[in-house]
Amino acid sequence: MSLQDKYIQYGVSDNIAKELELKKLPVTTFRATSKENLINSYGVNENIIDFVKDCLKRQPIDEHTLHSLLDNSNFCCCLCKGTKSDAYIIHHIEPYSKSQNNNYDNLAVLCPNDHDIAHREGISLTLKITPDQIKKSKEKWEKEVKDRKIKAGLKEGNLHDIDFVNIPRILEICYNLFSNIPATTYSDSLIQMGILNSDNNINVKYFKENDIDPNIPFLEHGGYSTIHLRHHFFDLLLECIQKMELNDLDHLLKKKYIQDGSLINKLCFYVGGLYGHSPKLPITKATPPTHLYFRRKPYFVEWDINSLFLCSTTATIRLGSRSIYAIYGIIRNIGKITKDGTEFIHIKIRPLAFGSPKITKDRTPNIHYYKNNFADFDYPDEDYDES
Repeated sequence: MSLQDKYIQYGVSDNIAKELELKKLPVTTFRATSKENLINSYGVNENIIDFVKDCLKRQPIDEHTLHSLLDNSNFCCCLCKGTKSDAYIIHHIEPYSKSQNNNYDNLAVLCPNDHDIAHREGISLTLKITPDQIKKSKEKWEKEVKDRKIKAGLKEGNLHDIDFVNIPRILEICYNLFSNIPATTYSDSLIQMGILNSDNNINVKYFKENDIDPNIPFLEHGGYSTIHLRHHFFDLLLECIQKMELNDLDHLLKKKYIQDGSLINKLCFYVGGLYGHSPKLPITKATPPTHLYFRRKPYFVEWDINSLFLCSTTATIRLGSRSIYAIYGIIRNIGKITKDGTEFIHIKIRPLAFGSPKITKDRTPNIHYYKNNFADFDYPDEDYDES
Protein backbone atom coordinates (compact mmCIF):
# COMPACT_ATOMS: atom_id res chain seq x y z
CA MET A 1 0.00 0.00 0.00
CA SER A 2 1.30 3.45 -0.90
CA LEU A 3 1.97 6.11 1.72
CA GLN A 4 -0.86 8.16 0.18
CA ASP A 5 -3.33 5.28 0.62
CA LYS A 6 -2.31 4.84 4.25
CA TYR A 7 -3.38 8.40 5.00
CA ILE A 8 -6.60 7.93 3.03
CA GLN A 9 -7.38 4.93 5.28
CA TYR A 10 -7.72 7.37 8.16
CA GLY A 11 -10.08 9.72 6.31
CA VAL A 12 -7.47 12.17 5.01
CA SER A 13 -8.41 13.62 1.60
CA ASP A 14 -6.37 12.31 -1.31
CA ASN A 15 -4.89 15.71 -2.21
CA ILE A 16 -3.54 16.21 1.33
CA ALA A 17 -2.39 12.57 1.43
CA LYS A 18 -0.52 13.06 -1.84
CA GLU A 19 1.19 16.18 -0.45
CA LEU A 20 2.32 14.27 2.64
CA GLU A 21 3.59 11.43 0.48
CA LEU A 22 5.68 13.91 -1.56
CA LYS A 23 7.14 15.14 1.73
CA LYS A 24 8.02 11.50 2.53
CA LEU A 25 6.23 11.85 5.84
CA PRO A 26 4.98 8.44 7.12
CA VAL A 27 1.83 8.15 9.20
CA THR A 28 3.76 7.02 12.27
CA THR A 29 6.14 9.99 11.98
CA PHE A 30 3.27 12.45 11.52
CA ARG A 31 1.49 11.06 14.57
CA ALA A 32 4.61 11.27 16.76
CA THR A 33 5.89 14.65 15.55
CA SER A 34 4.90 17.91 17.21
CA LYS A 35 3.01 20.61 15.35
CA GLU A 36 6.05 22.92 15.59
CA ASN A 37 8.37 20.37 13.97
CA LEU A 38 5.82 19.49 11.29
CA ILE A 39 5.69 23.18 10.36
CA ASN A 40 9.40 23.93 10.61
CA SER A 41 10.95 20.66 9.44
CA TYR A 42 8.40 19.49 6.88
CA GLY A 43 6.62 22.70 5.87
CA VAL A 44 3.14 21.38 6.64
CA ASN A 45 0.35 23.95 6.86
CA GLU A 46 -0.94 24.44 10.41
CA ASN A 47 -4.60 23.85 9.46
CA ILE A 48 -3.65 20.62 7.70
CA ILE A 49 -1.77 19.44 10.78
CA ASP A 50 -4.83 19.85 13.02
CA PHE A 51 -7.07 18.03 10.53
CA VAL A 52 -4.66 15.11 9.96
CA LYS A 53 -3.84 14.74 13.65
CA ASP A 54 -7.54 14.40 14.36
CA CYS A 55 -7.97 11.81 11.59
CA LEU A 56 -5.06 9.71 12.88
CA LYS A 57 -6.90 9.15 16.16
CA ARG A 58 -9.26 6.81 14.30
CA GLN A 59 -8.88 3.14 13.44
CA PRO A 60 -7.79 2.83 9.79
CA ILE A 61 -10.27 1.60 7.20
CA ASP A 62 -9.57 -1.97 6.10
CA GLU A 63 -7.36 -1.98 3.00
CA HIS A 64 -9.69 -4.21 0.97
CA THR A 65 -12.72 -2.11 1.95
CA LEU A 66 -10.90 1.07 0.94
CA HIS A 67 -9.83 -0.22 -2.46
CA SER A 68 -13.27 -1.68 -3.20
CA LEU A 69 -14.96 1.59 -2.29
CA LEU A 70 -12.63 3.69 -4.44
CA ASP A 71 -12.80 1.31 -7.38
CA ASN A 72 -16.59 1.07 -7.23
CA SER A 73 -16.82 4.89 -7.14
CA ASN A 74 -14.26 5.39 -9.90
CA PHE A 75 -12.18 7.42 -7.40
CA CYS A 76 -14.59 10.36 -7.41
CA CYS A 77 -17.46 11.89 -5.47
CA CYS A 78 -20.74 10.00 -5.61
CA LEU A 79 -22.68 13.28 -5.36
CA CYS A 80 -21.06 15.58 -7.94
CA LYS A 81 -19.33 12.77 -9.89
CA GLY A 82 -16.14 14.77 -9.97
CA THR A 83 -17.60 17.97 -11.42
CA LYS A 84 -16.69 20.09 -8.36
CA SER A 85 -13.26 18.59 -7.76
CA ASP A 86 -11.19 15.60 -8.77
CA ALA A 87 -10.00 15.33 -5.13
CA TYR A 88 -11.82 12.94 -2.82
CA ILE A 89 -12.17 12.00 0.83
CA ILE A 90 -13.68 8.93 2.50
CA HIS A 91 -16.77 10.09 4.36
CA HIS A 92 -18.46 8.25 7.24
CA ILE A 93 -22.21 8.42 6.58
CA GLU A 94 -22.90 7.92 10.27
CA PRO A 95 -20.18 10.04 11.90
CA TYR A 96 -17.16 8.08 13.08
CA SER A 97 -17.25 9.94 16.39
CA LYS A 98 -20.61 8.30 17.13
CA SER A 99 -20.27 4.91 15.47
CA GLN A 100 -16.57 4.03 14.98
CA ASN A 101 -18.00 2.18 11.99
CA ASN A 102 -15.54 1.60 9.13
CA ASN A 103 -17.76 -0.90 7.32
CA TYR A 104 -18.33 -0.50 3.59
CA ASP A 105 -22.01 0.41 4.00
CA ASN A 106 -21.11 3.35 6.24
CA LEU A 107 -18.54 4.82 3.85
CA ALA A 108 -18.89 7.00 0.76
CA VAL A 109 -16.49 8.83 -1.53
CA LEU A 110 -17.11 12.60 -1.50
CA CYS A 111 -15.22 15.58 -2.87
CA PRO A 112 -13.90 18.02 -0.22
CA ASN A 113 -16.66 20.51 -1.10
CA ASP A 114 -19.53 18.08 -0.59
CA HIS A 115 -17.77 16.59 2.42
CA ASP A 116 -17.77 20.02 4.08
CA ILE A 117 -21.47 20.50 3.31
CA ALA A 118 -22.30 17.05 4.72
CA HIS A 119 -20.62 18.01 7.99
CA ARG A 120 -22.13 21.47 8.38
CA GLU A 121 -24.31 21.97 11.41
CA GLY A 122 -27.12 24.45 11.93
CA ILE A 123 -28.00 25.05 8.28
CA SER A 124 -31.33 24.55 6.57
CA LEU A 125 -32.25 21.14 5.19
CA THR A 126 -32.34 22.60 1.67
CA LEU A 127 -28.60 23.36 1.93
CA LYS A 128 -27.53 20.28 3.89
CA ILE A 129 -26.62 16.90 2.40
CA THR A 130 -28.36 14.24 4.48
CA PRO A 131 -27.09 10.70 5.18
CA ASP A 132 -30.03 9.28 3.25
CA GLN A 133 -29.14 11.39 0.20
CA ILE A 134 -25.55 10.18 0.38
CA LYS A 135 -26.62 6.53 0.61
CA LYS A 136 -28.94 6.83 -2.39
CA SER A 137 -26.35 8.75 -4.42
CA LYS A 138 -23.67 6.20 -3.57
CA GLU A 139 -25.88 3.30 -4.66
CA LYS A 140 -26.88 5.01 -7.90
CA TRP A 141 -23.34 6.15 -8.74
CA GLU A 142 -21.78 2.74 -8.06
CA LYS A 143 -24.33 1.14 -10.39
CA GLU A 144 -23.51 3.70 -13.10
CA VAL A 145 -19.78 3.12 -12.64
CA LYS A 146 -20.27 -0.64 -12.93
CA ASP A 147 -22.38 -0.24 -16.08
CA ARG A 148 -19.65 1.91 -17.61
CA LYS A 149 -17.01 -0.69 -16.76
CA ILE A 150 -19.10 -3.46 -18.27
CA LYS A 151 -19.58 -1.49 -21.48
CA ALA A 152 -15.89 -0.57 -21.69
CA GLY A 153 -14.94 -4.18 -20.99
CA LEU A 154 -17.24 -5.57 -23.67
CA LYS A 155 -15.83 -3.12 -26.22
CA GLU A 156 -12.49 -4.79 -25.47
CA GLY A 157 -13.94 -8.33 -25.55
CA ASN A 158 -13.89 -8.90 -21.81
CA LEU A 159 -15.27 -12.48 -21.76
CA HIS A 160 -14.13 -15.64 -19.99
CA ASP A 161 -15.38 -17.91 -22.78
CA ILE A 162 -16.78 -17.30 -26.25
CA ASP A 163 -19.74 -19.61 -26.90
CA PHE A 164 -21.04 -18.27 -30.22
CA VAL A 165 -19.66 -16.22 -33.10
CA ASN A 166 -21.99 -15.36 -35.99
CA ILE A 167 -19.47 -15.47 -38.85
CA PRO A 168 -21.75 -14.41 -41.78
CA ARG A 169 -23.19 -11.40 -39.95
CA ILE A 170 -19.77 -10.27 -38.69
CA LEU A 171 -18.36 -10.51 -42.20
CA GLU A 172 -21.32 -8.51 -43.51
CA ILE A 173 -20.58 -5.71 -41.04
CA CYS A 174 -16.86 -5.82 -41.93
CA TYR A 175 -17.60 -5.32 -45.62
CA ASN A 176 -20.02 -2.48 -44.84
CA LEU A 177 -17.50 -0.68 -42.61
CA PHE A 178 -14.15 -1.51 -44.22
CA SER A 179 -14.99 -2.93 -47.69
CA ASN A 180 -12.80 -5.91 -46.76
CA ILE A 181 -11.98 -8.25 -43.88
CA PRO A 182 -9.30 -6.73 -41.63
CA ALA A 183 -6.39 -8.82 -40.39
CA THR A 184 -6.28 -9.85 -36.74
CA THR A 185 -3.48 -11.13 -34.52
CA TYR A 186 -4.58 -14.65 -35.52
CA SER A 187 -4.61 -14.08 -39.28
CA ASP A 188 -1.01 -15.02 -40.11
CA SER A 189 -1.01 -18.32 -38.23
CA LEU A 190 -4.43 -19.32 -39.60
CA ILE A 191 -3.37 -18.43 -43.14
CA GLN A 192 -0.17 -20.47 -42.73
CA MET A 193 -2.25 -23.46 -41.59
CA GLY A 194 -4.48 -22.98 -44.61
CA ILE A 195 -7.59 -22.42 -42.50
CA LEU A 196 -7.99 -18.85 -43.79
CA ASN A 197 -7.47 -17.45 -47.25
CA SER A 198 -5.22 -14.44 -47.79
CA ASP A 199 -8.34 -12.25 -47.52
CA ASN A 200 -8.78 -13.40 -43.87
CA ASN A 201 -11.92 -15.39 -44.67
CA ILE A 202 -12.47 -19.13 -44.22
CA ASN A 203 -10.68 -21.35 -46.74
CA VAL A 204 -13.47 -23.71 -47.77
CA LYS A 205 -10.98 -25.92 -49.67
CA TYR A 206 -9.02 -26.64 -46.48
CA PHE A 207 -12.14 -27.79 -44.64
CA LYS A 208 -13.30 -30.03 -47.47
CA GLU A 209 -9.86 -31.60 -47.86
CA ASN A 210 -9.89 -32.42 -44.15
CA ASP A 211 -13.43 -33.81 -44.33
CA ILE A 212 -14.83 -30.98 -42.17
CA ASP A 213 -18.09 -29.21 -42.97
CA PRO A 214 -17.12 -25.53 -43.52
CA ASN A 215 -20.66 -24.59 -42.48
CA ILE A 216 -19.91 -25.84 -38.95
CA PRO A 217 -16.37 -24.48 -38.52
CA PHE A 218 -16.08 -24.71 -34.73
CA LEU A 219 -17.82 -27.90 -33.62
CA GLU A 220 -16.25 -30.16 -36.26
CA HIS A 221 -12.76 -28.72 -36.05
CA GLY A 222 -10.55 -29.33 -33.02
CA GLY A 223 -7.45 -28.08 -31.26
CA TYR A 224 -5.85 -24.69 -30.91
CA SER A 225 -6.68 -23.80 -34.50
CA THR A 226 -10.39 -23.83 -33.57
CA ILE A 227 -9.76 -21.48 -30.65
CA HIS A 228 -7.71 -19.19 -32.91
CA LEU A 229 -10.44 -19.23 -35.55
CA ARG A 230 -13.06 -18.37 -32.94
CA HIS A 231 -10.97 -15.48 -31.63
CA HIS A 232 -10.19 -14.29 -35.15
CA PHE A 233 -13.86 -13.66 -35.92
CA PHE A 234 -14.57 -12.35 -32.44
CA ASP A 235 -11.72 -9.86 -32.85
CA LEU A 236 -13.23 -8.81 -36.17
CA LEU A 237 -16.45 -8.03 -34.31
CA LEU A 238 -14.52 -5.96 -31.76
CA GLU A 239 -12.83 -4.10 -34.61
CA CYS A 240 -16.27 -3.26 -36.00
CA ILE A 241 -17.58 -2.18 -32.59
CA GLN A 242 -14.86 0.46 -32.37
CA LYS A 243 -16.51 2.11 -35.39
CA MET A 244 -20.08 1.77 -34.11
CA GLU A 245 -22.13 2.95 -31.15
CA LEU A 246 -22.49 0.15 -28.61
CA ASN A 247 -25.66 0.54 -26.51
CA ASP A 248 -26.60 -1.07 -23.20
CA LEU A 249 -29.90 -2.86 -23.81
CA ASP A 250 -30.98 -2.10 -20.23
CA HIS A 251 -30.80 1.60 -21.07
CA LEU A 252 -32.61 1.19 -24.40
CA LEU A 253 -35.49 -0.61 -22.71
CA LYS A 254 -36.12 2.49 -20.64
CA LYS A 255 -36.64 4.70 -23.68
CA LYS A 256 -40.19 5.91 -24.30
CA TYR A 257 -39.63 5.81 -28.04
CA ILE A 258 -38.98 2.06 -28.17
CA GLN A 259 -42.05 1.47 -30.34
CA ASP A 260 -41.41 4.23 -32.87
CA GLY A 261 -38.84 2.23 -34.84
CA SER A 262 -35.83 4.35 -33.92
CA LEU A 263 -34.12 1.43 -32.16
CA ILE A 264 -34.11 -0.79 -35.23
CA ASN A 265 -30.53 -1.64 -36.39
CA LYS A 266 -28.98 -0.37 -33.16
CA LEU A 267 -26.01 -2.37 -31.92
CA CYS A 268 -26.52 -3.38 -28.30
CA PHE A 269 -25.27 -5.66 -25.56
CA TYR A 270 -26.95 -7.37 -22.65
CA VAL A 271 -25.36 -8.89 -19.54
CA GLY A 272 -27.46 -11.15 -17.38
CA GLY A 273 -29.19 -14.50 -16.99
CA LEU A 274 -31.03 -15.82 -20.05
CA TYR A 275 -33.30 -18.73 -20.81
CA GLY A 276 -32.25 -20.97 -23.68
CA HIS A 277 -32.70 -24.33 -25.32
CA SER A 278 -29.88 -26.67 -26.28
CA PRO A 279 -29.98 -27.92 -29.88
CA LYS A 280 -29.99 -31.65 -30.46
CA LEU A 281 -26.58 -33.16 -31.21
CA PRO A 282 -24.98 -33.74 -33.60
CA ILE A 283 -25.51 -30.34 -35.17
CA THR A 284 -25.89 -30.36 -38.95
CA LYS A 285 -26.99 -27.88 -41.60
CA ALA A 286 -30.53 -29.13 -41.00
CA THR A 287 -30.46 -28.24 -37.28
CA PRO A 288 -33.10 -25.56 -36.65
CA PRO A 289 -32.20 -22.33 -34.86
CA THR A 290 -32.50 -22.22 -31.11
CA HIS A 291 -32.87 -19.07 -29.03
CA LEU A 292 -32.04 -17.12 -25.89
CA TYR A 293 -34.59 -14.88 -24.23
CA PHE A 294 -35.84 -13.16 -21.11
CA ARG A 295 -39.16 -11.73 -20.01
CA ARG A 296 -39.27 -8.50 -18.08
CA LYS A 297 -42.64 -6.77 -18.14
CA PRO A 298 -43.55 -5.25 -20.50
CA TYR A 299 -40.76 -6.74 -22.67
CA PHE A 300 -40.07 -10.12 -24.19
CA VAL A 301 -36.55 -9.99 -25.64
CA GLU A 302 -35.32 -12.76 -27.91
CA TRP A 303 -32.15 -13.70 -29.80
CA ASP A 304 -32.42 -16.39 -32.52
CA ILE A 305 -29.27 -18.53 -32.43
CA ASN A 306 -27.91 -20.27 -35.53
CA SER A 307 -26.56 -23.48 -33.98
CA LEU A 308 -23.94 -23.86 -36.72
CA PHE A 309 -21.84 -21.14 -35.12
CA LEU A 310 -21.79 -22.43 -31.55
CA CYS A 311 -18.15 -22.75 -30.56
CA SER A 312 -18.08 -25.98 -28.54
CA THR A 313 -20.15 -28.86 -27.23
CA THR A 314 -19.98 -27.20 -23.81
CA ALA A 315 -21.56 -24.11 -25.35
CA THR A 316 -24.49 -26.16 -26.67
CA ILE A 317 -25.09 -27.67 -23.21
CA ARG A 318 -24.83 -24.29 -21.50
CA LEU A 319 -27.64 -22.96 -23.71
CA GLY A 320 -30.15 -25.10 -21.84
CA SER A 321 -29.03 -24.26 -18.31
CA ARG A 322 -30.14 -20.64 -17.87
CA SER A 323 -26.63 -19.26 -17.86
CA ILE A 324 -25.34 -15.74 -17.32
CA TYR A 325 -24.27 -14.33 -20.67
CA ALA A 326 -22.84 -11.23 -22.25
CA ILE A 327 -24.42 -11.05 -25.68
CA TYR A 328 -23.84 -8.63 -28.56
CA GLY A 329 -26.51 -8.10 -31.19
CA ILE A 330 -28.40 -5.81 -33.55
CA ILE A 331 -32.06 -5.01 -32.96
CA ARG A 332 -34.01 -6.28 -35.99
CA ASN A 333 -37.68 -5.94 -35.11
CA ILE A 334 -40.03 -4.62 -32.43
CA GLY A 335 -43.59 -5.89 -32.29
CA LYS A 336 -46.02 -7.57 -29.90
CA ILE A 337 -46.30 -11.11 -28.58
CA THR A 338 -48.66 -12.84 -26.13
CA LYS A 339 -47.22 -15.26 -23.57
CA ASP A 340 -49.37 -17.05 -20.97
CA GLY A 341 -52.22 -14.65 -21.63
CA THR A 342 -50.03 -11.54 -21.18
CA GLU A 343 -49.12 -9.22 -24.04
CA PHE A 344 -45.47 -8.13 -24.26
CA ILE A 345 -43.46 -5.78 -26.44
CA HIS A 346 -41.47 -8.30 -28.49
CA ILE A 347 -37.91 -7.28 -29.30
CA LYS A 348 -36.05 -9.50 -31.78
CA ILE A 349 -32.26 -9.15 -31.79
CA ARG A 350 -29.81 -10.71 -34.25
CA PRO A 351 -26.96 -12.14 -32.14
CA LEU A 352 -23.38 -11.48 -33.21
CA ALA A 353 -21.52 -13.20 -30.37
CA PHE A 354 -22.01 -14.26 -26.78
CA GLY A 355 -20.12 -15.83 -23.92
CA SER A 356 -19.48 -15.72 -20.19
CA PRO A 357 -18.84 -12.18 -18.91
CA LYS A 358 -16.01 -11.33 -16.53
CA ILE A 359 -18.16 -8.64 -14.88
CA THR A 360 -21.88 -9.18 -14.29
CA LYS A 361 -24.71 -6.88 -13.30
CA ASP A 362 -26.53 -7.17 -9.99
CA ARG A 363 -29.92 -8.67 -10.79
CA THR A 364 -32.11 -11.40 -9.29
CA PRO A 365 -30.19 -13.59 -6.77
CA ASN A 366 -28.03 -16.21 -8.45
CA ILE A 367 -30.25 -19.07 -7.26
CA HIS A 368 -32.55 -18.21 -10.16
CA TYR A 369 -29.78 -19.02 -12.65
CA TYR A 370 -29.38 -22.60 -11.49
CA LYS A 371 -32.78 -24.18 -11.75
CA ASN A 372 -31.26 -27.47 -12.92
CA ASN A 373 -29.61 -27.87 -9.52
CA PHE A 374 -32.94 -27.48 -7.70
CA ALA A 375 -35.29 -29.74 -9.61
CA ASP A 376 -38.08 -29.48 -7.05
CA PHE A 377 -38.44 -25.74 -7.55
CA ASP A 378 -39.95 -23.86 -10.46
CA TYR A 379 -38.97 -20.24 -11.02
CA PRO A 380 -41.31 -18.27 -13.29
CA ASP A 381 -39.82 -16.13 -16.04
CA GLU A 382 -40.92 -12.94 -14.34
CA ASP A 383 -38.70 -13.78 -11.36
CA TYR A 384 -35.72 -14.59 -13.49
CA ASP A 385 -34.63 -11.10 -14.43
CA GLU A 386 -35.90 -8.17 -12.41
CA SER A 387 -33.67 -5.22 -13.25
